[in-house]
Amino acid sequence: MGAATSYVTAGGALSDLAVGTYNATDGASAQLYALASGGTTTFRVYFTGLDPQAAGTTFGAHIHIGPCVAGNGAAALGHYNIGGTPSPSTEVWLDFTVRDGGYGYAMTTVPFVIASGAAKSMVIHALPTAPGGAAGARQACLPVTF
Repeated sequence: MGAATSYVTAGGALSDLAVGTYNATDGASAQLYALASGGTTTFRVYFTGLDPQAAGTTFGAHIHIGPCVAGNGAAALGHYNIGGTPSPSTEVWLDFTVRDGGYGYAMTTVPFVIASGAAKSMVIHALPTAPGGAAGARQACLPVTF
């Protein structure tokens, strides 16, 4: 018998983690889909309402273990990590580039399934993800219930 299949979706306006500081995610929304089956999970995320002036700019986005709290990026805690050095195989990295018209999207498949209750948010960072997982300041957040 194969591993169970699960489906998680979350969507809506992004919480502003950098209140009082303009960034391209201000007023934006996201829709996240995660389909887990056979020990892997495929994530797809779509962003709308991004500042069109930011077209061509890439931002990091990761699944975090803590919740979204407007104005408090630290509340999201660290990246969800199955253990080991942060990488696209141990964490969920969903970097995206703002497209003409103010939208963006990303997709990744990881070799693990997030346990129920083990992660609570997707955080958008100011920079693309660097080796080791750093991606700059936390700008926005989407609540997700795993």
